Amino acid sequence: MEKYILVTGQASGIGHYAATQFHKAGFKVIGIDHAISEELDESIVQISCDLSKWSEAEAAFSKIERIDYAVNCAGVAGIRKRLSDITTEEITQSYNQIFLPTFHACKLEVAKMLGNCEVAKIINIASSTAFVGGKNMVAYSSAKAAIVNLTKVCAVECAPNIQVNSISPATIDTPMIRNKYAGSLPDYSEAYLTGRCGTVKDVWSAINFLLQNDFMTGSDIVMDGGYSSLFSLKLNQRE
Repeated sequence: MEKYILVTGQASGIGHYAATQFHKAGFKVIGIDHAISEELDESIVQISCDLSKWSEAEAAFSKIERIDYAVNCAGVAGIRKRLSDITTEEITQSYNQIFLPTFHACKLEVAKMLGNCEVAKIINIASSTAFVGGKNMVAYSSAKAAIVNLTKVCAVECAPNIQVNSISPATIDTPMIRNKYAGSLPDYSEAYLTGRCGTVKDVWSAINFLLQNDFMTGSDIVMDGGYSSLFSLKLNQRE
């Protein structure tokens, strides 16, 4: 039987690469994004939708008959401000843009998957910033942390029929990151133990692993180039 896989955020970055790889592997691929990619194979069904809006999300999923697997990549960079400066409205906006697309997708994917005979799987893309503190990151990091916990709750409530896991990457070379730096990629040689930032291929390898593994659910894979393993104590030394 053909396997149907849904990829949210398929128009760019991690989602675009994942959709391409799934198509090459023989899956029936469906994408949901606010944009449509002209670079993806024409056999990939692409549905235009703002997943942060429940009514649009419901309408988009009504067009889908079956989902066996889902990879939720949709999201944006959000607002970067210090705790003292960010407003309630800005926090709400960030959660609407970062958390709600994954929340709505998970809710609707679960409803589609419950009738499947075989075990279905959902993979959410979160962020390594969910586990560390950083200046100006209160909106983005807390919204991504919410996705990690959403994953665990879904895994508990949907067991054993649906396995739900997440991946938390650090910096990944995507158009969103390059746009942040005027199209170029900064030097990450000192930032990560790997000497570089991650690639969409790196994230794909974890996605592929989770699809093949049948004994993981409610787990998160932190992919941060060793950043969280490094402890560096900086002291002000007087001569």
